[in-house]
Amino acid sequence: MSEPSSSHLRTLTLRLALLALVAVGVIASASGFILSETEHALVLRFGKPVRVLDQPGFYLRLPFPLEQIVRVDRRLQHADIRLSETLTRDQRNVIVPIFFTWRVADPLLFHTAVRELETGRTKLDALVTSARNSVLGRHDFADLLMTEAKAISLADLEKEMHALAKGDAAKQLGIELISTGITQIQLPEANTESVFRRMRAERKREATQYRAEGRAKAAEMKAETDKEATRLIADAKRQAEEMRGKAEGEASTIYATAHGKDPQFYKFLRELQSLRTVVDKNTTVILDTSVAPFQWLKAKEPGAVAEREKLPEGPVVLDGTP
Repeated sequence: MSEPSSSHLRTLTLRLALLALVAVGVIASASGFILSETEHALVLRFGKPVRVLDQPGFYLRLPFPLEQIVRVDRRLQHADIRLSETLTRDQRNVIVPIFFTWRVADPLLFHTAVRELETGRTKLDALVTSARNSVLGRHDFADLLMTEAKAISLADLEKEMHALAKGDAAKQLGIELISTGITQIQLPEANTESVFRRMRAERKREATQYRAEGRAKAAEMKAETDKEATRLIADAKRQAEEMRGKAEGEASTIYATAHGKDPQFYKFLRELQSLRTVVDKNTTVILDTSVAPFQWLKAKEPGAVAEREKLPEGPVVLDGTP
């Protein structure tokens, strides 16, 4: 009888211990909780927030329903606004999708104003869309085009949208708006052809302007080249005239020197040169041989012919002797 009683007692003790452990576990789970590093937590006492917890770890609380724990995801969220048309400053309809990244920064304000992440995304969508419409309404359609030498870039437009929506998101929703960006630029189908026509007209105008500037530059370069060529030709002519004048002066000096040494012989040579110019082998001339220089065409005395035959052939060299 003793052994069954002892065994029964041990079984009963074990059961009581298990019940105690279960009870402790239930009390511990009702009086404490573990907060993950990816969460914020709000401790609500009778429905009113009393504590905001943002550090991971184990925390004590009053059992439910005295205190309730509301967990808020603190991880980075990503979303895109709904597609809709908007107007630029020059009244052009465009479709500009925007992405945005965000996370909960103030869990108490977020719980009061939003409660759910999906509701927060919807409200943030409205804020970003409003900021997009406001920013694009201050800029022309050309600011959305990727062209060189622009004062405004797409990055600048994204910064304006982010700055405009960030303050409202933090004050109204308790959300930190990390970034906003333009994913693409679309045109309504009805406006696509008119936009292309305008773009072609603008490119044609720019091409015409570039051609006109090129022609003006070419004319300017040609004028400068013609001016330089005229100057070079004038300089060459001047130098040629100077050299010709100098040569003629030297020739005149030589002629004068030769004439001064033997005037009669110089006169004789000049008359022969004149006769050679007037008479050639195909010329028939009736002249008075008594007139210079035609008197040399006849021999006045027999000795003159003999003297003339004694003259050496070839050019006459003036050596200064009479």
